[in-house]
Amino acid sequence: MEATIELDTKKHYPVLLKEVISIISPQYGGTFIDCTFGQGGYTKKLLEFKNTRVIAIDRDVDSQIKAEKFLNEYKNRFIFKNLKFSQLNNLNLKNKNIKAIVFDLGYSYSQIKDPKKGLSFEFEGNLNMQMGLNSFSADDVVNKLEGNKLEKIFKFFGEEKDSSKIVRRILNERSKKKIDTQTLVELIEKSKKKKNFKIHSATKVFQALRIFVNKEVSELINLMQPNYFKKMVFFWL
Repeated sequence: MEATIELDTKKHYPVLLKEVISIISPQYGGTFIDCTFGQGGYTKKLLEFKNTRVIAIDRDVDSQIKAEKFLNEYKNRFIFKNLKFSQLNNLNLKNKNIKAIVFDLGYSYSQIKDPKKGLSFEFEGNLNMQMGLNSFSADDVVNKLEGNKLEKIFKFFGEEKDSSKIVRRILNERSKKKIDTQTLVELIEKSKKKKNFKIHSATKVFQALRIFVNKEVSELINLMQPNYFKKMVFFWL
């Protein structure tokens, strides 16, 4: 679920904040894990309660800037690590008495509107979509991956019905030149017989690329593997 957007486009507003706080009851203290620190919305609210500690992680290196302010303000009550979900086990949390783990899944407005991240089809430039700690980019996928694999990615992660048509155009185009964001959008639109007025024609393909590049599904699956997380309270937002 995405954040609620207001006029201040530099801020990320965490969803269901009051509801989650009422369930996990930080007023009684405890250690909490914020797996999507971002701009610190949930962490800040949790740390307003005196007897709480927060261990926060985020794969986006840009979150480190915000985390530095929290480290200065809360000192011994706050820990931040630039990690992916699947690396949470590296923190050795067995004896930390974790009370709850919170995920605000999705992307913030500021991330989507950052041209360097290449998450949006509204910007020109190279394809990217790397949220941090990646091994390849959307540029690598679109310009190098075999056609049958591309088709599977668009079909399974994006539920794109025209995946085969789109891939044929991609293969033809990249034999002539490198495909960038704008070119990919144009190829997708040319592959569509009917225009969808509810969502942009490129939405599903870009969703599929984002999920694949950041290994979003496997990251969540790997997170659930440690035995001491099995009885944990998780909140997926």
